Amino acid sequence: MTGWPDWTGETAVIIGTGPSAANVVLDAARWRARAIAVKSTWKLAPWADVLYGLDKGWWIAHHGVPKFEGLKVSPSPSACRVYGLKQVILRPFADVLTKEIGVLGCGLRTGGGHSGFQAANLAVQFGAKRLILVGFDMTLKNGEHWAPDSGVGKADEARTKSWRVAMDAAAPQFAALGVEVINAGLDSALTAYPKMLFEAALEGIADAGKNSGRSDQSQLRRRSNRRRRSGSEVESSG
Repeated sequence: MTGWPDWTGETAVIIGTGPSAANVVLDAARWRARAIAVKSTWKLAPWADVLYGLDKGWWIAHHGVPKFEGLKVSPSPSACRVYGLKQVILRPFADVLTKEIGVLGCGLRTGGGHSGFQAANLAVQFGAKRLILVGFDMTLKNGEHWAPDSGVGKADEARTKSWRVAMDAAAPQFAALGVEVINAGLDSALTAYPKMLFEAALEGIADAGKNSGRSDQSQLRRRSNRRRRSGSEVESSG
């Protein structure tokens, strides 16, 4: 598969849909890290580089999210065909796969999967060496999602536990790949990753281009214009 981004050596924020995502000032990462928004969390970070959604029903319910101007990715062949998304392929493993970009571990050994796990796997394939997890609550004690959503299945305790167990079990895999994973959810039920305030996790990261040596100023200007337009559209939509 071709046409994928190159994030070699960079930090990537993976924005999960847990309630705690709404409590994080995600704009602090703008220009300092890459970002993959999972499903409707793109509204919290309309400047994100990638929008990832496992569920075909979610893409249908949101009409392919025409206001998002970054890369849109899904494993659903029909959603990709109808809305012009970039397609990935899922394997029934709770493993971080790296052999081929766009072929991801689904996040569960029983199949199905978890969009957050898949988004993290994708960031690693792009070359990110540091992941900051946001909204990976992995518990229902504060609700299912940061905001009501449509087109997604309802989570229950057993399903949530399976996601939590699989994500924690992947910690040695990330470590073996030389990828640091920080959990910015202080109340997250995950236990295998060090927890840190989001702002603290971003400390030491320079503005866009500096933490990876990028120097293409015209590319940065284009990205800036895209992000400003995307942000204004979300504000105007309420």
